[in-house]
Amino acid sequence: MPNQKTVLVHLGSGMGNMLMATPMMEMLSKGGYQVDLCLQGETPKVDSLFKRWSHVRVVASDQAPFLDQCYAIYIYGFEVGGEPIHFKNFDDAIVLHPMWDWQKGFGLHSEIELYSNLAKFIVPDVDIVTQTSCVASERVFDDITEDTCVLIPGGGMQVIIRKWAKYGELAKHIKNVAVVGLPADLDHSNRLIFPDWCKKLFGKTLHYQGKAWHIARYFAERHDEEISFPKHVKNYIGKLSLEDTAALIKQAGYVIGNDCGVTHMAVALGKPVFPVLGPTSRRKVFPKFLSNVSIISENFDCQPCQENSNLGVWREDKSQCFCPYFIRCMEDVSVEKVLNHVCVKLNRDIRL
Repeated sequence: MPNQKTVLVHLGSGMGNMLMATPMMEMLSKGGYQVDLCLQGETPKVDSLFKRWSHVRVVASDQAPFLDQCYAIYIYGFEVGGEPIHFKNFDDAIVLHPMWDWQKGFGLHSEIELYSNLAKFIVPDVDIVTQTSCVASERVFDDITEDTCVLIPGGGMQVIIRKWAKYGELAKHIKNVAVVGLPADLDHSNRLIFPDWCKKLFGKTLHYQGKAWHIARYFAERHDEEISFPKHVKNYIGKLSLEDTAALIKQAGYVIGNDCGVTHMAVALGKPVFPVLGPTSRRKVFPKFLSNVSIISENFDCQPCQENSNLGVWREDKSQCFCPYFIRCMEDVSVEKVLNHVCVKLNRDIRL
């Protein structure tokens, strides 16, 4: 018989999605459960952010450490990169498989609550946790202080419409600034906007990189200039591990970033975070109860298109973005708007 208070949590998708399950795990831990964690998603070495987290017993990115164990409860998340783990007593365990409803989920709960609602049911006497969590390495950065702004230009090449293109220009106006992420984060080369006549002529054949796509791209409006940064920026692009990136952010003062995993990491570290959002559903991934988050956004009727599948804009595609409004929700966010928003919220002038 397994310990009646053991649970295996098996998560997939992106790093941000994994972090949004941490309130659930913290609640289960506080309710007396031993929590083991298997992470099989998009982000390599993401397990390093949980190795020393007090609310999990074992964390790994492969299934081997869990196969000979017994669990009372198995929580198998969505978009997991591996098959379900058939641990010793799999057939007798309670298996829970929370899934996001892309049609009705937005009006029901945030992604954090998708998981924390399970914890409420399992450990109803435990206080509700809303803040996400992770750990950082112990590395110290001599050039990073509480006045440092960290820019996060990532967003994933599969949903590139989440990426704001003006971080290089923004950095010119901030006194103390660092940038973190991967070299691919600076690449906007697949942000192509086809004119209406191309869409009418070629129709759905533009949904993949076939002959029509290669012809139409010559008539497209291009957003392919790689982001570059001025010399005073502390440029850590491509130079840090995930846990060292967390250490830098933890040491800094505040963060401005896109909807991406590293921005969610900054939220989990408790820093003041200013996400630049356009297509993203705030109520799904940055709900209002996250007190350290202040959204920078326009207010177009089409926003957020993540909640409106009929527009056909929010889609995972590495080749192209299909926005009938030329991604105005991101393109129209000015550097001045970002600066003003952050200065007001921090109650100080961050300008160079």
